[in-house]
Amino acid sequence: MDLIYFAVFTSTLGNIILISKHEKLISLDISKDGVDAIINRLLTLYPEGVESMKPFKEIHTQLGRYLKGERVDFDVNIDISEMGTFTRNVLLELRKIPYGELRSYLWIGKRLGYRNAARAVGQAVKRNPIPLIIPCHRIIREDGSIGGFSLGIPIKEKLLTLEGIVLKRW
Repeated sequence: MDLIYFAVFTSTLGNIILISKHEKLISLDISKDGVDAIINRLLTLYPEGVESMKPFKEIHTQLGRYLKGERVDFDVNIDISEMGTFTRNVLLELRKIPYGELRSYLWIGKRLGYRNAARAVGQAVKRNPIPLIIPCHRIIREDGSIGGFSLGIPIKEKLLTLEGIVLKRW
């Protein structure tokens, strides 16, 4: 049986939920729900799951520094092996986007050898189970507009602002 660990901690963005399997991060989510409700939901999903901050100590430190506006190049072991090949390749490409820089959905598609895959890239990015660590907030539309974000546009805007990126309002 796979041992699942999870932890919930409060941040300026809301409660951050971390889940790991085999000592690799498999999920990061942000919720406005209360900690007790989140833990009850996690125990329903993972009845054998163990709540512990210990496996996430380094991630917690890195996220804390990042949310204070420090440059952080996340050094976190992740597991996205359950994702399809195209999605996994998109997410791995996202990890290469440097702090404080943006790329477009089209740019990622071309980088992977698909000239017209902006929409497919957008769908892959939408399935990112580990936002922030896999920085899907650094992806925008080709026209320079913000695009979407699984955790909501206000959080995407906050993350970009933290990194010193200001987008033009359309």
